[in-house]
Amino acid sequence: MPKRARCPHCERLFNRDALDIHIQKCKNRSQTSQASGKSSQKRKLVVDGNNIAHSLSPRGKPKAQNLTLAYHSLTGAGYDLVFVISAALVHKIDNPGMLSAFMLSANVVEAPRGTNDDIRIIQLAKKLDANIVSNDRFLDWIDQYPWITSRLRKYRMTPAGLILAK
Repeated sequence: MPKRARCPHCERLFNRDALDIHIQKCKNRSQTSQASGKSSQKRKLVVDGNNIAHSLSPRGKPKAQNLTLAYHSLTGAGYDLVFVISAALVHKIDNPGMLSAFMLSANVVEAPRGTNDDIRIIQLAKKLDANIVSNDRFLDWIDQYPWITSRLRKYRMTPAGLILAK
């Protein structure tokens, strides 16, 4: 059975081979409706920045470009975002300048040094009543926070951006 993923704009399921074409059409429709004055309330997401940065990265080196692509994909789909990154990511990233610029332009929360960024993600998601975007399963935290499984949104990273899956 072919893998299916959700359109970040309309939340409909598609086979992956048809998804990219649909996303472009859906994105154009949403831009047209926004230009005509129609607006909907933004949905909140807490994004696991470390997980996104490490996605598709060669030799485990996190990529700052992934964060930028994810930001543009999700904000274009109408989401209100909060990125959470660890203090260690700043020292490991492939392009520290791009990360600094991203941190200035996006809503980024840096987990304090010596703390687990997963717990910061969970706390923010609970406080904001938001879903979590990550391919992490948060197995260490499910017993303490059983609601995580219902709010966890998986994703697929592509060269064009991030696609939310269900």
